[in-house]
Amino acid sequence: MVLGKCLDETVSKMNYYNYKFQINRNISLKALKSYTAFLKSEFEINDIVVDKSEMRKYYAMGWKFINAFKKSVLYENMLLRDRTRIIIINDEVGIYAQPDFVDYEKEVIYEMKSFSLKPLPEYVRKQVRVFQLAYPKFNTVIIGFPRNDEYIKPQTVKLMEQKERTKKILLKKLYKYATVHGKNIDYEEAIGNRKYINYSID
Repeated sequence: MVLGKCLDETVSKMNYYNYKFQINRNISLKALKSYTAFLKSEFEINDIVVDKSEMRKYYAMGWKFINAFKKSVLYENMLLRDRTRIIIINDEVGIYAQPDFVDYEKEVIYEMKSFSLKPLPEYVRKQVRVFQLAYPKFNTVIIGFPRNDEYIKPQTVKLMEQKERTKKILLKKLYKYATVHGKNIDYEEAIGNRKYINYSID
């Protein structure tokens, strides 16, 4: 979890600086420096002790990941994180949803994972199904970077849009979960200036 979080933070910053300043020179080295700082900080926060030889492996893995990410459509298209959206069900409950990257021009949502998608973990499929509710009609792509391989080659999985029947089943599950485990928040405060989409279920 720590590695995934650090890699995610690193490549998000890469895309931000690439989009904002179009800095390509030495961006891999800058990203590696940022990644190592994230990693050391997270290890300290979580009281994880790692010896020097193991730490060097994590640095090498991070370097491969960063360079693999640079060759992906995520970096090439300078995609950024979108603001959190809200899925509102029956005007009673709301579910926050935020995929990793969004391409509004091509109407594609992307979820990135720093592990192999073969086979696709069921929890990842369920997570992305929730994002699809927040971005109806958008195409959905999951990109995996198997970090245990000697050479990291991005994997791509396209997830078809949900059928109405499966969408309703998911909405009912989310509604039930939110009514039991959710927190009471003022409606206007919860929405703010976020985009939202309304659904009704029986």
